[in-house]
Amino acid sequence: MLAHGAVFETEEEGRWLLRVRHAARVLDDAAGAPCYADPDDIDLTKYYQDVLDDIGQANPPSRAHRCLMPLLDGRISNEFDPRDFEEAERIALDAGLNPAQAEAVGKILGAEQVACIQGPPGTGKTRVLALAVRLLAARGERVLVTSHTHMAINNALNKIAAQGVRVAKIGRLTQTRNLAPGVMLSDSFAEWHGRPGAGGYAIGATPFATCGKGLENCEFDTVVFDEASQVTLPLALMAMRRASRFVFIGDQKQLPPVLLARSILDDIPHSIFAKLTAHNVDSVMLTDTYRLNRELAAWPSKAFYDNRLRPVGPNRERKLRLRPREDGDPFDAILRDPASLVFIPTLDESARSRNPDDAQLVASLCSAAVEGGLAPDEIGVVTPFRAHGRAVRQALAGRLGWHTARAIVADTVERMQGQEREVIILSLAAGEPRFLAAIAEFFFQPERLNVSVTRAMTKLVIIGPELGPGFGAVEEPMATHLALYRSLLAAARRIAC
Repeated sequence: MLAHGAVFETEEEGRWLLRVRHAARVLDDAAGAPCYADPDDIDLTKYYQDVLDDIGQANPPSRAHRCLMPLLDGRISNEFDPRDFEEAERIALDAGLNPAQAEAVGKILGAEQVACIQGPPGTGKTRVLALAVRLLAARGERVLVTSHTHMAINNALNKIAAQGVRVAKIGRLTQTRNLAPGVMLSDSFAEWHGRPGAGGYAIGATPFATCGKGLENCEFDTVVFDEASQVTLPLALMAMRRASRFVFIGDQKQLPPVLLARSILDDIPHSIFAKLTAHNVDSVMLTDTYRLNRELAAWPSKAFYDNRLRPVGPNRERKLRLRPREDGDPFDAILRDPASLVFIPTLDESARSRNPDDAQLVASLCSAAVEGGLAPDEIGVVTPFRAHGRAVRQALAGRLGWHTARAIVADTVERMQGQEREVIILSLAAGEPRFLAAIAEFFFQPERLNVSVTRAMTKLVIIGPELGPGFGAVEEPMATHLALYRSLLAAARRIAC
């Protein structure tokens, strides 16, 4: 063993960047010999057992027991204070929020126990979160803002700090990527210099921080979960046991949590957000998307949001604009096609998780976009497979050079959730029918499809398999999933290369 507890930072064309303690000594010990990274199995049993013991403490009843046992039993209160609701809604409208956003802020401030806010792509859920936390802090509440990733927490804290709220992030220095200067950082709440002795504030931390010294003995009035559709029930309970009111902001129509194991709980919705919405908890849906133009919003609105998602603002009628060219470049012509949604059948129908031909096609489209004046960081390439992602990055480097290619995000769907780009190329890679049938549950997952197609602002190019009439499914829900994919292709302009 050369090092234990190395942290994976990033991958670059077959090389891993790992963060380890005493890196120089590790390199000396390796002495140039071949080595490998072995993923750790972290035993979380103790954490979960402590949480369950806390919730189960009935004599005398713990705060977690009083607040969470009714909720877990399905006895969830939808009651709210109409005066708090109306006042918060009025403040939100005066601050420039749209009616659905203002209703969501009112729901969060007025809810007696639980508030669920559904935020489809581009609907401004973080703006709602930030204003709601400001109002909670203004009435003296201690608020915990948490999520499944540090990136989501940091993004929320930045918006909250911009509202003038006293904010701190509890965590290590390595967990501060993209954190604004106005957010204080501390290893623990006890070590937060300048922490308020009275009045409201917001703390950002993962649920695990409630199990260690970071938030030891800390109690909160409200815990706010961002990206709640990716927070599992056990993870949520860690944070929920420290508060009496719970706010969940997410979208059950986007990717659910990534699970590394199966259990007897498989019939229960994996995310806390899905569980609560399955129990008919009254939720507010944000309906106005500021990201998608009118054409791109049409299909997801119909397929996932009962035609309630509507494009608004300057982006509603906006189209991709590139510099004029007269060289007859076919890839430039694809980008200039008036349709915002374009489908190109895969160039290799025998491909599986890696498709070099399609990777070169992606590189040609990206090159045409850059030559037309689009900044590389306004282009994103989404793929289901890491192997194809590597092939795309290699093709981009060969066409554009490493410096320009690195600015184009080319990654899996999971890593693109929450991001947006002017142009998105969805390169699905696979074309071989038997392979597609074997991975159909993964490949045609509706939530995966929804996230993939809603990253684009003005242009979405889909490169993927064109399912023949013989490709079908006998059982539901797979037949529904295939019909959904076919409806997406039918909504796009088909262009053969």
